[in-house]
Amino acid sequence: MKMPDPFTQHVFKSIFSLIFEGRFVMKFEGTMIIVSDIERSKRFYTEILKATVLTDLGTYAVLNGFSMMTRETWIDLTKDGRIPGKDTERYFELYFEESRLDEFVAELKGNKDFRELHPLVEAPWGQRTIRFLDPDGYVIEVSEPMDNVVLRFLASGMSIQEVSERSMMPVEFIENCIKERNKV
Repeated sequence: MKMPDPFTQHVFKSIFSLIFEGRFVMKFEGTMIIVSDIERSKRFYTEILKATVLTDLGTYAVLNGFSMMTRETWIDLTKDGRIPGKDTERYFELYFEESRLDEFVAELKGNKDFRELHPLVEAPWGQRTIRFLDPDGYVIEVSEPMDNVVLRFLASGMSIQEVSERSMMPVEFIENCIKERNKV
C-alpha cells in the first residue's frame, strides 16, 4: 500500500490529535427523520411505540432516542430541494426492542395506522422481529432483546454451548443472562 504524501500525513495527524487530545469531543446524539406531518408522526410514535416527546418546538420534536423535523423546515434550513423520506426511507430503519414482543404485536395489529412490511419472523440467530412502516414510509423494526432469546433457548432445553452457537452470543453473555434471571 502506498503511503500518503507528507502533507496529507501531517493533516491527518493534526485532525486525529485534535480529536484524541480532547480538543473535540464528538458524540453521536441520535437519528432525525424528516416527516410530512409532524403531528401525525408524533401520534404514531407515542401511541404505537410508546415513545415520549421530550421537546416539542412545533416543526421539530425530540423523542426518547431520536428526533423529527418537518420537510418544509428541512428544506428551508438546508436549502436542499431533495426531500429525505420520499425515496430514501428504506435505506435505514429505526430499531426498537420490546421484551413483551407477542403482546406488542397483538396490540400493533389492532392499530388503524399499522402498515406491515413483514409479519413476525425469526432470524437465523433466533431473534424474533417484525417490521412495519411509519406514516412517512420509514421502516420500523421491533425485535425481542437478545437476553430474551437466550433465556427462551435455555428454557427449551438447549445447553449454554448450543445457545451460544445458535444465537451467536458469547458464552459470557449467556452466563450473565442466567445470573440476571436468577436475581429476580
